[in-house]
Amino acid sequence: MIRTSELQGKRVRRENGERLGRVYEIRARDSQVVALICGARGFFQRLAGTEAGHRVPWEQVQKITSSDIIVADARKLRRRKKRSSK
Repeated sequence: MIRTSELQGKRVRRENGERLGRVYEIRARDSQVVALICGARGFFQRLAGTEAGHRVPWEQVQKITSSDIIVADARKLRRRKKRSSK
């Protein structure tokens, strides 16, 4: 089990190495993490309450290390969903 405080401030990057920024906001529903808000626009979202920023659904999280959160490439994830729906 991981605590939300351990996710706050971690670097987020895609499997291909693309950097999305650091976690600024953690969205939860019924005590379950549903999304991470990260990057500079995510920080602005936290301050201004706008909908801009990188919103990473929790199901895209592939791996959590001591310093990084690795997430699936969104396009790759969409392809998997299309294949599984057939």
